[in-house]
Amino acid sequence: MKRAEPLVVMLIGLPGAGKSEVARALADELGLHRIDRDAIRAAMFPRCTFSPAEKRAAQHAALKALEVNCAMGRHSVLDGRTFARAGERIELEQRILGFGARLIGLWLNCPPGVARQRVERSGAHPAADRTPELVDLVAARFEPPGPGCVEIDADRPLAEVRGDAVRVVRALLAGEMPLSLGPEAVADRV
Repeated sequence: MKRAEPLVVMLIGLPGAGKSEVARALADELGLHRIDRDAIRAAMFPRCTFSPAEKRAAQHAALKALEVNCAMGRHSVLDGRTFARAGERIELEQRILGFGARLIGLWLNCPPGVARQRVERSGAHPAADRTPELVDLVAARFEPPGPGCVEIDADRPLAEVRGDAVRVVRALLAGEMPLSLGPEAVADRV
């Protein structure tokens, strides 16, 4: 199941879309190395105030962990970020190109109302700033991904969303789907 180049799965979506659930499933079922920015931030700052400086430091550490995984040929999934803006997605793609890694975006397309309800019901989360208000802030600046990103309907039970994501990534690892975020790729909807 191992490809010549490492695969990096970028999970895109609002807080509450199910990104952490999908990341855990990809790690548990397919052996991807999960890089969780929220867990890194909690380890670095046990009394985190969620300041911009703490967030930047955790993001820097998460990207360094990703670089190490890429250099070692490990498949990775990124958790703890929304990748709400196109510039963030492009920056990540540029960062891993030098390692020969390939990037796939999984867009967990979830309506803001559903995401807010999930956040309200979820209770404790490593990111204590994960609130219904945060969903609204991210939704206001969210730039939908373009072609080459696999869109998963996240307005369904999370078990179905997880299953779809695992099937997509399994197919990518087996070479059964094109592996590109570039404009030449066809956007798929699951």
